[in-house]
Amino acid sequence: MSDNEAARNRPYMLVSAPNQAGLQFIAELRRKGIDYYALVNNNSGKTRLEAMGVSRIITVDTADEKSWTPPAVPIGDIYLFEDSFNLSCRYLQICRPWTDKNIYVVTRREYSRLTYRALGANRLIHIHNNDIAFLLDDLQR
Repeated sequence: MSDNEAARNRPYMLVSAPNQAGLQFIAELRRKGIDYYALVNNNSGKTRLEAMGVSRIITVDTADEKSWTPPAVPIGDIYLFEDSFNLSCRYLQICRPWTDKNIYVVTRREYSRLTYRALGANRLIHIHNNDIAFLLDDLQR
C-alpha cells in the first residue's frame, strides 16, 4: 500500500463544536496540524466553522434517520462538545455506528453520564472554564 493509499484509509477524528470549548479545540487541532472533520446539523454552524477556515465538514439532518448514513471517509475517535443535551444524544445515535473507536462527550453538566453511556459514549469528560488543554495532551501521546 502506498503512502497516499494509507493516508486515504486512515480514520479521521470527528468533532462537534457548538460551543466555545469546541471551537477552541478545533482551533488547536488546526494549529497542531491534526486532521479532523467537523460535524454540524445546520447551516449556521457550518458557516461559523467555514469562517474559521474549516473545510472538512459533515452536515447531518438530525430529524431524518434515513440520512444518517456513514460518511465516505473512515471515522476514528469522535469528540462531541455538549451545548444541548438532546443534540448530543442525537449525535451519539447517529455517530455510534460510524466508528468502533472512542466517542468522548465533553460537558459541563454532571447529570448525563448514564444516558450518554447507554447511547454509546466511551468517556464523559467534564470541563470548567472551557479548559481543553488536557484533551490535546492526550492526543499527543
